[in-house]
Amino acid sequence: MTAPRLRSPLALIAIALLVFGLTPPATAAGLTPTGPGGRILGLDISRYQHSPTTPINFAKMAAAGVSFLYINGGNTLADADALAARYYQSDRAAAQAQGIYTGFYYFVHLPNSAKRPTILANADNQANKVINRINSSGGLNQLDLPVALDIESDCIKKTIFGICLRRLSVANTVLWVNRWVADIKAATNRTPVIYSFLALLHGSLGGDSSLIQNPLWVATSGISAGKVGSQPAQLKGGCNTNIWTTPGCTLQWSIWQFSSGGNARLYGIPARSVDLDVFTSGVSDFLSFAQNGTPAPLQQPVISAAAPSDTGAH
Repeated sequence: MTAPRLRSPLALIAIALLVFGLTPPATAAGLTPTGPGGRILGLDISRYQHSPTTPINFAKMAAAGVSFLYINGGNTLADADALAARYYQSDRAAAQAQGIYTGFYYFVHLPNSAKRPTILANADNQANKVINRINSSGGLNQLDLPVALDIESDCIKKTIFGICLRRLSVANTVLWVNRWVADIKAATNRTPVIYSFLALLHGSLGGDSSLIQNPLWVATSGISAGKVGSQPAQLKGGCNTNIWTTPGCTLQWSIWQFSSGGNARLYGIPARSVDLDVFTSGVSDFLSFAQNGTPAPLQQPVISAAAPSDTGAH
């Protein structure tokens, strides 16, 4: 009988993680400020960046200087959610294999209700969708970024022509967002990111100081991100303050989606265009933002007594 082979400490750690059902930490390929204005470059993708015949080339993406990638991992509506689920797990694994940090973003449709228990139950239910999907992908690791909430509208009832007939009140919008954020933070031990446009940030989300704890991912266009020190544009008409705006009218953002028309093929994506993002500052701040991964399984929030809804707008 041959003597058993000694394993390295790293191998032993990996075995222990597998035995206890945890995800081994991934390793970053390195963060370099290759984006416009000398900032860290990122992309965000969804089903629209996929082709039925040509896979995304994540090695080319990493070689092009992309350090982080937010992936649409879920949606309130069932059909869109199924498509997001189809791509999230494989995209995340392939990107991380190239040393690219990845994040899960969730596209929300707010519930068509004015009842507080229903709104809270809906937020719990939608948070659980995110948590279940992350768990099914093995939990979080060192290359996972905080989960992001993609909120682009407060409309809860539309005509077939897309005209909004009813909007969720500011108070109830903030109520829903705060509950979802609390659920995700409790499960991941990371403060979720809020993604939106200036108009919604200044309106439905702009007046509640409780949201200031959430890093801001802002989508603006019409201003070059290439100049060192450049900042996302304010709304026309001067400074329109919100909770992320300083008294000097400087928006405190963490991620800036500065273009929705990036040349996707430059980054190994078989589509016409892709969203381009930059992180606000340098490597040390990015690493602090990313934090350390937490092991699976994530803990699910307790859904409130009201019957949860599987969809947002009805």
